[in-house]
Amino acid sequence: MAINDPAEGQNLLQALSANDWALTLEAVAAAERAIRETIVGDAQADPIVQKLVMLASHPKWEVRRAIANAAAHLPHTEFEAPLAKLALDDNSRVRLAAEQAALRRRDSRHASSLGKQHEDRINSILDDIAARFGTKGRDAVRRAADEIANIFARELYHEVIKLLSPLAVSAENLRPQLLDANVPAEALVNEAARMGRRITQLRNILDAMRAYTAQPPLNYEPEVLRDVIQEAVTVAIESDSNRARPAIDIEVSTTLIVCVARGRLVQALTNVLVNAIEAYADADSPKPIKVKACLHQGIVGITVEDSGCGMSEEAQRDALTLFATSKPNGTGFGLPLAVKIVESEHGGRLTIESVKGRGTLVRMIGPPNPRMDAL
Repeated sequence: MAINDPAEGQNLLQALSANDWALTLEAVAAAERAIRETIVGDAQADPIVQKLVMLASHPKWEVRRAIANAAAHLPHTEFEAPLAKLALDDNSRVRLAAEQAALRRRDSRHASSLGKQHEDRINSILDDIAARFGTKGRDAVRRAADEIANIFARELYHEVIKLLSPLAVSAENLRPQLLDANVPAEALVNEAARMGRRITQLRNILDAMRAYTAQPPLNYEPEVLRDVIQEAVTVAIESDSNRARPAIDIEVSTTLIVCVARGRLVQALTNVLVNAIEAYADADSPKPIKVKACLHQGIVGITVEDSGCGMSEEAQRDALTLFATSKPNGTGFGLPLAVKIVESEHGGRLTIESVKGRGTLVRMIGPPNPRMDAL
């Protein structure tokens, strides 16, 4: 119910002034819903907001707590002073509601700078954390999330600048060449091609970032693991049809069933397999890549083993780090996305063992989980 005309506003004001505090509670909830549907600054809502502010001094603690809860969802600055007062209330339930409201309002202001579309999701997560671990837990998670976001933003900026800087140089080089009638067309074409390659790489990084940060709906269903792996093998092979690739041997029983988000696990396996295929770039007669899986004491283990170029210890550490890549056209998101899918979305673990010049073994294991049989 929005406040569409003065009569509706008057009805709300009368309800908020009821002598029965239980009726006042109902009116507070109705007023909150109505104000949330109006635009901040709408004059129709001002008298209702002022009345709610006055109710912060109501003799019944239930009403005072309701005002604190309402203030958590209403951005009007008029609630700042009463919230500060309610944070010192004699009733512990009112104090807790006021503290949580102040945190939510602060986080809401922060979230708006990131995009209003994320506000409800961010606050919902933080509210759940506060309910389980208290306000200190909420603050700790907020600080950790801010630090992670800052690191991610700095790394992304660094990667984008690395591509934009030479792109700007190419543009500067191209400008005088276009004005010089003696410059051959081939030189112009080459410079334009360089610019095109850098733009493509920039687009690849942004697309990879979008895939990494995506939060698709996850539907966990029983799946034949061999079929999931076969789909990932097909996608990995088709992703680079020009490469001379090794064979991929799947040694997985057709009776092994796992409960997973199929599309996401296929994505994780595909990223691992693409890395394995690319490890054979300089091999004349590559040995097959072996994909195995087994079930032991309720835990499913999947291994992808190649006999490619392998990695140094430093490269192994970097392999699972965002933006870190040794490939000329790499984005640094492939294996980190696989880690996110296996660990965050499926409660498992992904590890890498590699020896330079001998090959790499990627192991994915999944512990028992209420939402999954295995991975």
